[in-house]
Amino acid sequence: MQPKIALYRDESYLWGLIILRTLRKLGVKVHTLTSGQVREGALEYFDLLVVPGGWASDKSAALGPDGKKAIRDFVHAGGSYLGICGGAGFALNTHEGIGLIDIKRVPTKQRIPSFSGEINLVPDKPAHPFWRGIRSPRMFYVWWPGQFDMDGSDIRIIARYGRPGRDFALADLPASDVQDWKKWEKKYGINLNPAILEGEPAIIEGHSGEGMFFLSYPHLETPGSRKGNLALFNVLEHLRPARRKSRNGLPKPGDRKRYKISAEGVNAAREMMAAASDVIAFGERNFLWYWRNKWVLQWRRGVRGVEYSALYEMVSEIWSLVKAGHTARDAEINRKIMDTHEAALGFFAEARILLMLERCALTDGAMSAIKSDDPEVNIMRERLFSSSMRWGGEFKKLLQSLDGVLCGMTDAPPKF
Repeated sequence: MQPKIALYRDESYLWGLIILRTLRKLGVKVHTLTSGQVREGALEYFDLLVVPGGWASDKSAALGPDGKKAIRDFVHAGGSYLGICGGAGFALNTHEGIGLIDIKRVPTKQRIPSFSGEINLVPDKPAHPFWRGIRSPRMFYVWWPGQFDMDGSDIRIIARYGRPGRDFALADLPASDVQDWKKWEKKYGINLNPAILEGEPAIIEGHSGEGMFFLSYPHLETPGSRKGNLALFNVLEHLRPARRKSRNGLPKPGDRKRYKISAEGVNAAREMMAAASDVIAFGERNFLWYWRNKWVLQWRRGVRGVEYSALYEMVSEIWSLVKAGHTARDAEINRKIMDTHEAALGFFAEARILLMLERCALTDGAMSAIKSDDPEVNIMRERLFSSSMRWGGEFKKLLQSLDGVLCGMTDAPPKF
C-alpha cells in the first residue's frame, strides 16, 4: 500500500509546480496542504510530508511557530519527512528551520553560493534503496542549493558530490569552459571552483524521534531527469512509516463543483501568456539570458533569472489549463484571473524597463543581482523584487496571485 503523502505547497511556487507535475507523472497520489491546514492538524491523516524547494525563511514565516511545531510533532510521532533543496534546508537547526536535525548550513563565504546543473553523485551507502536501478554515471541535477555543515555529525550520508557534468555551471560560468577559477573568483567575489564540492554530502537521512527524515539538495524531481525521478520514487517507497499509523481515511475534499472560465478570463490568460513570452524574448535578444532547458533560464550575472523562469512557467501552466478547457473549483476564479492579469501586464512592462537599465549598467563592469552603482536600477529593483535575493516586492505579490489561480483551478481544498 502506498503511503498517504502530503505536499506542503506554500512558498514553493516554481518548485512546488515542478514536483507536483513529476509526482503525478510517476503515478503518485498526493494531497497539497497549506500552512493553515498544517496548523489545523491535517498531518494526522498522512504518513509522509514532502517539502519542495523555495526559501526556508518564507516557509517558516508562513507556518509560524505552531505550524513548525506541528511538523516536528508529526515526525517525532513516527511520520516521515522528505525535503528537497529549500525543503532540506528547512529541516535543519537554523533560525528559519524547524530543527529536525542538529546540523546547520555551511556559511555562504565558505561554500559555493551559486552552482547548478548536472553533477555526478557518489554513493556513500551503495546498498541503500535510493540507488535501486540507478547505474553509473549517476548524474543528478542541482539548482542553486545550500550545503550541509556535517562537522561532528554522525548522520547517515547517502550521496556525496562528485565531478560536474556537461551542463554544470557556477553562477553564469559553464564549468567545462573555465580554466582559471582564481581569476573569476576575484572578479565575482565568491567561491566558484567546483573542486570544493567533491566529497561534500549531497543527500542525508536519519531519525527524529520515532520518525524519519530524508534531505536532498539535488532536485530529484527535475523534469527529464530519469535517474532523479527514479530515485524520487525509490525514496517515497523507502519512507513508508513503520512506527506510525495515520488517521483512518483522508480529509474530505471541499466543494468539487466546477466553474466555467469566462471568455474574459480566457482572453486575460492569453494576454498574460503573450506578455510573459515577450519579456523572455526581450531578455534573449538583449543577451541577458537563454533557455537552458525547457523550463529554466540561464542568465547573466547581474540580472535576475530564476524569478522570470518561475513567472513564465506559472503563467504557462495557467494558460495550458485554460486553453485545454479546464474548469475551476473556485467560483471566484474568473475575478482572480482578471486581477492577476492586470498585475502581470504591469509587472512585465516595468520589467522590460529594468532589464534595459541593467543591460546598460552591465557595460560599466561587474554587477550582482542586488548590487549596482546605478541609483535608477536600485530604485526599480527595490520596488519590483526587494533589495535582497529573498523574493519580495511586486514580483512576490504576482507570484502569490498566480499560485492562487493555479490552486483554485487544480486543488480541491480538504476540510478537516
